[in-house]
Amino acid sequence: MSFPVVSATVFAPLVGAALIFCLSPARKELIRWIAAVTTGISLVLAAYLVLAYDLSAGGVQFAEKINWLPSFGIKYFVGVDGISAVMLLLTAIVGFTGVFASWGIQDRVKEYYITFLALTFACAGVFASFDIFLLFVFFELAVLPKYILISVWGSTKKEYAAMKLALYLTLGGAITLLGILCLYFVAGINSLDLLELARHEFTRNQQLLLFAIFALGFSVQVPIVPLHSWLPDAHTGAPTAGSMILAGVVMKLGAYGIIRIACWLFPQGALFWAPVIAVLAIVCVVYAAFVAMGQKDLKYMIANSSISHMGYSVLGIAALTVASLAGALFQFFAHGIMAALNFAIAGMTYDRTHTRVIAAMGGLAKVMPVLGIAFAIGCLASVGLPGTASFWAEFSVFVGSFPIFPTLSILAISGIVFTAYYMLRALQRVYFEPLRHKEFAKLKDAVWHDWVVITVIVFFIVAMGVYPSLLMNLITSGLDPIMAGFKGATPVAGLTTWLAALGGVR
Repeated sequence: MSFPVVSATVFAPLVGAALIFCLSPARKELIRWIAAVTTGISLVLAAYLVLAYDLSAGGVQFAEKINWLPSFGIKYFVGVDGISAVMLLLTAIVGFTGVFASWGIQDRVKEYYITFLALTFACAGVFASFDIFLLFVFFELAVLPKYILISVWGSTKKEYAAMKLALYLTLGGAITLLGILCLYFVAGINSLDLLELARHEFTRNQQLLLFAIFALGFSVQVPIVPLHSWLPDAHTGAPTAGSMILAGVVMKLGAYGIIRIACWLFPQGALFWAPVIAVLAIVCVVYAAFVAMGQKDLKYMIANSSISHMGYSVLGIAALTVASLAGALFQFFAHGIMAALNFAIAGMTYDRTHTRVIAAMGGLAKVMPVLGIAFAIGCLASVGLPGTASFWAEFSVFVGSFPIFPTLSILAISGIVFTAYYMLRALQRVYFEPLRHKEFAKLKDAVWHDWVVITVIVFFIVAMGVYPSLLMNLITSGLDPIMAGFKGATPVAGLTTWLAALGGVR
């Protein structure tokens, strides 16, 4: 029997949580190092999956399948295709750096790392699952650790933010569960195996309805405007590492579900609803960018920026071309590490200045040059500067979306201008204006665990900006079975045509 490398990647953080559970709370240093080592193991294994994946063979590799509930056709089925391998790598990077970003936490260290590792485990499980029920279990398992992280170790309005997040995500989960039940009975094959369901032929009306249910359920987690209001509060209420994994990984779970389940199993539904999704994507890009421009709180600004950036991914999903979908998935990775860096620097800055108000800071680069340079790299990556991973993600989304939605794509490009305005303005006000407050002159720059976070994330931002083919080829290979369902069809791009099609459905 070969080594179960996918399960080891997923469960390594959970093993770390179990080991920490057995320790005395007083052994804080050992607890931190166990978290670092187990998430480090997960990172090494995820990197191995990326490098060892056979592009020429394609499909699901390193598969592990065990019957779990045979009477319902439910299996423990994990593995990786090109998409899963990239998303597992993203989760491992954010999980590993999140441990070091939390190094300064002194309150209930044992419980904190158990919760954080449990969240990392649940997110990795979503990306590795090829049984829809198993995917849903991991999806729901991620809600409780998020709630605890915010409500216990959070700050501004933490109880309100935690409850709002839990209610929204539970609503999304309930809608998704409804979709799974409908899918189970409509398919009638006593299985929720994604590969088996992908071979099943659903009628057009079934696809339209099931796509709508799954897309609505997963949209809460993206989040798509108007289902987004939980996110800024959750980000600002969460501790630094909580914000990192929330923006870096959790926001990707919903969009991943739309591609992995809704687009793959219901291509006609995806084609039909594409214009609606494209319009919502542009609302996300433009609306969230305007909101970000008006923010005085640094974390609120980055949170709204994340909603705007996810709009690019949603546009790429709506266009349903290979280039746009590959760009959307590459944006998952690029935005995941970029947002993690921005939130990490915002948290490190807050730990030193005890303020998140942009206007209350200024000139911090004079006393914290490393943090200033790291935030500058994060800002430039947000703008999509060539040489950063974000550039290739946005470029691919626009190239793939423009032939399908030319007007909406042009509107989406305007988001880059808005992003440049608010990110560079924040960079200037926080770090590169004259030093305003004498008490800030004694602040410390990055310490060793900050260096770990910055070095690892900046490495991947630049490496994937210089050599994007490594992940882009993987993503494209993972899209092959999904694109087979579209067979050269294009979404209904015109609103009039779409309304006429809607009449046809009735």
